[in-house]
Amino acid sequence: MYGEWLVLINTLFNLAILTFTAKVTGVFVKNTRLLMSSICSSFVAVIGGQLLWTTLLSFILLIGIAFHFKLRSFQKQGPIVLTATIIIGGLLTALQPYLKNLSVVHFIIICLLLAVGNLVVFYKQWGFVKLERLSGQFVFDTILTIFDVTIPLSAFVDTGNQAIEPLSGKPVHFVSYKALKPHLPIAFCKSLVEWQETDPYNVSMFSEDYQRLIRFIHVNTVQQQSVVLGFRFNEWQIKGEPLQVKTNEYIVLTKKAKNFPHSTAAILHFSALSNNS
Repeated sequence: MYGEWLVLINTLFNLAILTFTAKVTGVFVKNTRLLMSSICSSFVAVIGGQLLWTTLLSFILLIGIAFHFKLRSFQKQGPIVLTATIIIGGLLTALQPYLKNLSVVHFIIICLLLAVGNLVVFYKQWGFVKLERLSGQFVFDTILTIFDVTIPLSAFVDTGNQAIEPLSGKPVHFVSYKALKPHLPIAFCKSLVEWQETDPYNVSMFSEDYQRLIRFIHVNTVQQQSVVLGFRFNEWQIKGEPLQVKTNEYIVLTKKAKNFPHSTAAILHFSALSNNS
């Protein structure tokens, strides 16, 4: 009877690990195939004991039956299965002294819940790390030229930024005012401080030279729609493959730049992902 319980426990844990692996690697596997793989691997592990060759054979059967006996499967799914096994094994080993007085049924249920819960947390964290890595590919070194001043900036291309200047239809980018302030003319900064969001169309505080560069941009926020000032820049070089050069588009200077992704100083319009300048 003891052996049957071991096979059942191993099967349930294998099933949880295989389901997790399939989710992480984005592979669809039929439940019957996952179950068959889990059972076969469990039988080999229990019958063979803790011998090295039976452990290796159990591991090969677990991956091979579920994801086909292909080299690519062992390269892609293998490390995930191994990582998940180590995580679950370490967790249950650490908690075993606190669970030893439970009945067999309660022991299995609690261990399975702990294993599944741990894998769910691991899966969410895995997705977050993957997303961060992918979004990091959208960070570029750039050189902005505005008001005849050249300013190096790190910038993030936000696919959700689809703001445009309403008259020309040209893209609008968002730039940290704090990052630009040391490079901007003092007269411009003073005028920008005097400008009021409650009366956005009054730009009399700006000189005529700056007024020619101003456009009124409608921005939708969670609370309301607001009107902000957009300023036409001369040129913006985006260092990627290939190099892009944006000209005569618009930036909005924002004081709320603490949440810019990857601590960048600018959020570029999604069109910056295009190879067209």
